[in-house]
Amino acid sequence: MMRTVRLGGYTLPYASVVALGVALLSLLARLAYVQLYSAPMPYWDQWDGEAAFLLKPWIDGTLQWADMIRTHNEHRILPTRLVTLGSYLITGQWNNMYEARVSAFVYCFIPGLLVWHALRDESSMRLNWLLVVAALLVAVLPFAWENILVGFQSQFYFLILSSLVAVGLAARHHENIIAVATAVFLSIFAALTMASGMLTPVAVGATYVLACICLPGRRAPALGATVLLAAIAIAAYIAIPVIPQHRTLQAQNVLELVDAVSHVLGWPVSKYHAAVVALWLPSVIVIARMLLTKKASRTELVMAGICIWSALQGAAIAYGRGHGMETPTSRYTELFIPGLFGNAWFAVHLLQRTAASKAVRVCSGLVAAAYGLTFMAGMLVHIPADMATVRERAAAAQLQQKNVLRYLVTNDPKALEVEYQQIPYPESARLKSLLDDPAIRNALFVEVVPVHEGRPAPTQTR
Repeated sequence: MMRTVRLGGYTLPYASVVALGVALLSLLARLAYVQLYSAPMPYWDQWDGEAAFLLKPWIDGTLQWADMIRTHNEHRILPTRLVTLGSYLITGQWNNMYEARVSAFVYCFIPGLLVWHALRDESSMRLNWLLVVAALLVAVLPFAWENILVGFQSQFYFLILSSLVAVGLAARHHENIIAVATAVFLSIFAALTMASGMLTPVAVGATYVLACICLPGRRAPALGATVLLAAIAIAAYIAIPVIPQHRTLQAQNVLELVDAVSHVLGWPVSKYHAAVVALWLPSVIVIARMLLTKKASRTELVMAGICIWSALQGAAIAYGRGHGMETPTSRYTELFIPGLFGNAWFAVHLLQRTAASKAVRVCSGLVAAAYGLTFMAGMLVHIPADMATVRERAAAAQLQQKNVLRYLVTNDPKALEVEYQQIPYPESARLKSLLDDPAIRNALFVEVVPVHEGRPAPTQTR
């Protein structure tokens, strides 16, 4: 029987109430980071991806639909561009903090949805509170500071969220034509968020295959969708442009790829190869059991699907950025969160098995304990260094903003000819040309106005 909670005279599902609470706490934590450590000044890729190729064409009246889905490096970042354009239209400013707040709002649905899936059919499990703790940890800790502080990184959250919904639909409604069509649409949408979005139709297709193996009912809708999803994945892969200068970042051989995979999927304990076993063994065991017994609950299928999705993302990062990699950069880490949460669910599931023999229960307990200790230790040990990095990034952002404002006041190029990371773009000449463009200068969050001494001075909105 589903547990319920009474709030203000209304009876609500327990899972929905807890999930909403997790989402709200996540949103508040992210907004606090943005308010305390972010800056209005756009940063790096925002100058090209937003200013030069989106806002300027919009202001000049030359923006075409093709510009919305044109590639940015290897990626097509349609939803992020929509956020940028919407933020500008509503506020009249090109302001990183506004975009970062929208990003925080999109993000909060991710831990909320994970918790909702975890508790929906298993709300009576006595250790479910551990899953809520895990969701809150990944929501409020600053390990993904790049994505938290820079609004342009919302592409990661659109990718994760659309993929979670698509996998959930595939696992819970593999017979429903409307759900199948929605999952296919979301898989196409995921491919327009980032290059690795091409892996979403692969993971969703794998979930449909598992559903056909483990669940009763009609298989035709799911199998038909799997064929279509395979075609979408192939088309999305072919459409990814080749960036010659990025080839040096790729894993150069099989051994380096295997090493990079262990570092990536071993996050947050990337330095130790054994961590990948501790963190991912729960899902390997349960998915193998599902295939052998041909039985699974719908929640098990959801967790299996998101584990497959994160594993594919990790493998893609290891291949594309694996040369010399020891730990994945901050912006990639949130791609592993669905998989780590899925493994947490499987670990709790194994820990609470009561029907198995004593030997099986002991082994299950050891697997769950290894996961829990590795995950918790890895997350908590990062906190001091991550907070120090957040503060350093905030100080750097303020200095970058100060140098840009100084140029806007004086028009002196020397204000931008400073050391690396003291301006918000890697090339001062390119940044100067963008700031000199009237459309971009007028869109920026600052406005140069005269002061009493007769010199112009900037005003800014935070």
